[in-house]
Amino acid sequence: MSSLLPPVIKRLRSRGLDLTATTTSQQYNAVVDPPYRLPEFDRDNTLVLVIGNTKVLWPHITAVWNQPKYRADPVDTYCDETIAQSMMSIQTEYDIRFYHEPPPRRIAIQKLAEVAGLAGLSQSHLCVHPEFGPWIALRAAIVFDAESTPSIPTKAPCECSSGCGPQLEAALAAGEPVRRADLMDRWKLWLAVREACPVGQTHRYSDEQIVYHYTEERHET
Repeated sequence: MSSLLPPVIKRLRSRGLDLTATTTSQQYNAVVDPPYRLPEFDRDNTLVLVIGNTKVLWPHITAVWNQPKYRADPVDTYCDETIAQSMMSIQTEYDIRFYHEPPPRRIAIQKLAEVAGLAGLSQSHLCVHPEFGPWIALRAAIVFDAESTPSIPTKAPCECSSGCGPQLEAALAAGEPVRRADLMDRWKLWLAVREACPVGQTHRYSDEQIVYHYTEERHET
């Protein structure tokens, strides 16, 4: 591991961003279209840190979401701020790419997580971690002007046809939500897809976290 990473990872984990993995820009760039590629800083193997979280993020979100700056989008605001703050003492040049950024800075973060060995992309388009299953979220990638070693890509550790396949078919059959009323009527169909995964079931999000992620409704404290 590059000496740049331990202090960054320590800060991230202390604030609920507990999943990290590394790869290289070159390894990722080789499997995505040009608009999604990461900078390489004129290196042979450019270090990339992939950042995500499990359910441990949630207490950090509920602790701040009544503060004015977090009200509109507490999760992305908190995560973006935390990731940026984790880099404040880093002197090496770097580039942070958040998962929600529009082109030309957009990244294929699910593919990046797969290349980095963090989580495999299942047939149902869920990222499945070998321990935490689909109960994870991907937040950002940080590209450093530093050398790294190539990673070992991973595949989803489950078989969708005997797990979430039937639930996925039911959710797709209901149609894509067009109005918020559609979403409120159908979100449990998509939750069922996630819950059907046999991997990581003990790491399921809390009911409060699930409701917020699928509907943006929050239990005020």
